[in-house]
Amino acid sequence: MRNKTAVLKYRFGEVVQKADSKVHQMYFYDDIRARGEFDWKTWSYKQSETSAKYIRDQLAKIPDADVLEVHINSRGGEVGEGVTIYNLLRQKAQKGCKVVGYVDGYAYSVAADIAMACDELHMGLGTTMLLHFPWMLAAGNAADLRSYADQLDAMGDAAVQLYLSRSGGKISEEELRVMMEKETVLSPDDCLKYGFCECVDTYQAEGIDGEDDKDEEETIEELKSQLAAARNMKAEVGQMLESLKAAPAGKPGALNTFLAAMQRVGR
Repeated sequence: MRNKTAVLKYRFGEVVQKADSKVHQMYFYDDIRARGEFDWKTWSYKQSETSAKYIRDQLAKIPDADVLEVHINSRGGEVGEGVTIYNLLRQKAQKGCKVVGYVDGYAYSVAADIAMACDELHMGLGTTMLLHFPWMLAAGNAADLRSYADQLDAMGDAAVQLYLSRSGGKISEEELRVMMEKETVLSPDDCLKYGFCECVDTYQAEGIDGEDDKDEEETIEELKSQLAAARNMKAEVGQMLESLKAAPAGKPGALNTFLAAMQRVGR
């Protein structure tokens, strides 16, 4: 009996369980925010379908043994919501759910934080990722503004540690801080270089899934085989030349032996 496809409503996308499959899809195709748009008819805010609370509820519906595909095309949004979603995805992964990410367009600001939660991240061709220190709009007296600056510093330090944990040592903290200070837009190849993703379209980072180790082993075996073949050919040619030297002058077949030896050398 075929399983029916379960579809959970989601803003600008869907959380989908494919029929006869254990793969679910989640789309972040909007700004990350705690509240939705203001409804002037009801004089209240609509539910945000990119809030941490909404994502928590959707993750609870996905079995821990299944696979979750996270698709991202977002300019970012509220830091608190994005960081919470990052941790919710990591907690889901730690329970056994494999989280595979796909940057379909933009992964900017805190949307990049969400991308960092994926066990394996794919960057499509033409996509970009933006890293920067958090900022806010603030009002208040001098003490208030100093407090806000301290809060921003703390959030910035936390973001640095988040990205460093994902990079696996491919970028230094000093280099990362300079990059974030300049509000740097990264190409897929940049992300691959710094360890922020594993795959770019059809090619992968070195070492993923042991593919490069396998290729290296195959290359070594091939070189060994070629070396053995070269040694055999050398020995065969040597025997031909020795028989040619030993043959009496004008003996039939000597020319053929010489030509055969030259052909072996030329291969």
